[in-house]
Amino acid sequence: MSKADENPLEIEVELALVEYMVKCDEGDVPDREQFLARHPAMRERLSELLAAADWIEQLAGPTVADVAAIAAPKPNPITDETLPLQNALRRPADPNEVTLPSSKIESVEFSVNDVHDRKVSSPSFGQRFDASQPRNSSPPRNPKQLRDASELSQPALPCRFGEYILERVLGRGGMGVVYFGRQIHLDRPVAIKMIRSGALASQEEVQRFYAEARSAAKLDHPNIVTVYQCGEHEGHHYFSMDYVAGTDLSRLTHDAPLNCKVAARYVRDSARAIQYAHDQGILHRDLKPANVLVDRSDNVHITDFGLAKSIGNETGLTATGAALGTPSYMSPEQAAGRVDEHNYATDVYSLGAILFTVVAGQPPFKAASVVQTIMQVIHRPAPMVRTINPNVDANIETIIDRCLQKTPDRRYATAGALAADLDRYLVGKPIEARPLPAWRRAWYWLLGVPMIGAVLDHRVVEPTNAHRWVQRGLIASALMMIMAWTMLMFSSSNWHTNRMPRSLQIAAGAAGGGYERIANAICASFSADRICEATSLHTEGSLENIDKLINRHVDLALLQANMVGSSPITVVAPLYYEAVHQLVRNGSGINSIADLKGKNVLIGVEKSGAFSVSKLLLSRAKLKLEDVRIYNGDWRQLATLPDVDAAFVVVQTGNPMMQKLLAEGDYQLLPIEDAMDFSLEEPTFHALALTQAMYPGSDLPSSGVVTVATTAFLAARADAPDILVEKVLECLFSQKTIDECGLLSAERAAHWQGLAWHPAAQRYFGTFRK
Repeated sequence: MSKADENPLEIEVELALVEYMVKCDEGDVPDREQFLARHPAMRERLSELLAAADWIEQLAGPTVADVAAIAAPKPNPITDETLPLQNALRRPADPNEVTLPSSKIESVEFSVNDVHDRKVSSPSFGQRFDASQPRNSSPPRNPKQLRDASELSQPALPCRFGEYILERVLGRGGMGVVYFGRQIHLDRPVAIKMIRSGALASQEEVQRFYAEARSAAKLDHPNIVTVYQCGEHEGHHYFSMDYVAGTDLSRLTHDAPLNCKVAARYVRDSARAIQYAHDQGILHRDLKPANVLVDRSDNVHITDFGLAKSIGNETGLTATGAALGTPSYMSPEQAAGRVDEHNYATDVYSLGAILFTVVAGQPPFKAASVVQTIMQVIHRPAPMVRTINPNVDANIETIIDRCLQKTPDRRYATAGALAADLDRYLVGKPIEARPLPAWRRAWYWLLGVPMIGAVLDHRVVEPTNAHRWVQRGLIASALMMIMAWTMLMFSSSNWHTNRMPRSLQIAAGAAGGGYERIANAICASFSADRICEATSLHTEGSLENIDKLINRHVDLALLQANMVGSSPITVVAPLYYEAVHQLVRNGSGINSIADLKGKNVLIGVEKSGAFSVSKLLLSRAKLKLEDVRIYNGDWRQLATLPDVDAAFVVVQTGNPMMQKLLAEGDYQLLPIEDAMDFSLEEPTFHALALTQAMYPGSDLPSSGVVTVATTAFLAARADAPDILVEKVLECLFSQKTIDECGLLSAERAAHWQGLAWHPAAQRYFGTFRK
């Protein structure tokens, strides 16, 4: 168990210390006494860590902030002297040429490591110390002392470093320093990265440094910076790589956002490079604009694999609970420290955050502190980019929105899929991503209201002013409603708005089908209990049912899940799973949906749910309805229809008629090969295997036949009386109805989330969620 697990205060100490050091590296050094005064409970611990850090900085040399005010000395001729890492900070980099830029510490690692426990070996090479000064003495504090220490310990650039001549600093980050230099024997320009703390580097720093070199060296792609050589010279670990002359996306968008087409091209090429890295088993995990270089030919190059992870080969450098990356570009699973959930979707999120930044001019999340930013990444939905820059194309907004989904499986499945959608946008074709429905976006927004989040177990860390005002309005409205209810409690009008209808009409479906069986069960129960007169209506299917419900021709309707989406329609209850059965006649030579072209195919009547599913499956196989000969008979009569070659049937798993049809052997089930992709693209469906246990007597393979399934719902209008819904639910989830109709139990049905529940149904199932 780590210290952080034993003592939660260590995490707060670590976060406070990281925030202090980030400000130091940005050149905005906080007043130390004021900083310690803000954390009285941690003052002693922070003082120890800062003192230890001061001593290490003394050994390693001044930082950027320390020497910013010191005039840069004139460069000396190239000598054979070697270089301490921090010496190169005296000479600024050419602003037009950048390799692996990291001028600010944007990458943050949260893990509890005691700075004062780090063992210090010999000082950096080329460094000299005053023998009169004890090793444990305090470091120089004023600029003159810093300048004196620098001059005593460090020769100036350019200088010789092994087979390289180091000329100037290109960037400096939390872990490493990058120099521009020249490889002497090959006479080529290179970028050379070294560990920032030099010979004082801990074993973990060295391991991570070489892990970066190994990860990058595995990759040979025109849009990924090439690593040439790595090793150690006089105690300093380094690796050299291709020098890319140009800039990076961070600097390119410093003054103004990029044009959508240009930004899409940059991110598309970056996504293709990342897909190549993923194909080699490498996750980047620190993608940000500063790590996407743009050369003088306008081509992108991905760099800085310092936080890369090899899939299936975790090195142990990343502890569970540690948040690695740049806060504004971390995925939620990164920010929460859930290392075991880091996968390809992690880099997809970061690519989406980069695209957001370069078209909006700011990252999706950027708070006053690192901790606040991380909390926003974890808990807040990303803003819509057009609320920041109205000139952004709607398709780009949709692509970004899909990338920045909190749940990984709602993002693009791969970086290659993201690149393909961006390519479609660039060539003017329709993109595959679809915007979230307005009701779902509104639901996510409402979860940010503290009161609603608390009720629904959704953590709200930092509500916006708008959320606070909505909460005040809800509280005021609730108080007013309580007062109104008290006044009307004994009013007869209140009774009339929540009374049972004199007669109940239920839109069922085809005669003899599963929907009719459930509707008849409700009608029989209402009749036996003398609740009201109830009638079941035969219809062509889900499409007709929903029309009748919206137009108030019926009170209740049975529907497939993919039909529920209109705002006046609410869910009363999930009933059972309906699987898609692709039946093909034995000996017909049909091995895939694509083989249905020119065949006789039964796809259900036009207003049935099976009809809409059939069209969807045919379109995925690049077929239209005109490409097949449509047959509109009853699937239960297939045994008597010799002209039918295939049929699409959507029925409850284990349907007796389907069992009989499969047992007779004239038809066999055709699998849906891409069932998982289908379910990702159509959220109301999920992958399912049809097995012999569902259809005894059939010759299904032992592993089953893969298909997709949806859910059958009982639906009502939003204004349906509560008492009606309550009585229907009591009937549906009686043990008798569950057994007769093969329904889900109330406990299982209660687990459905994100549905537009009828209020009475929400209350009913809420008792089963506790």
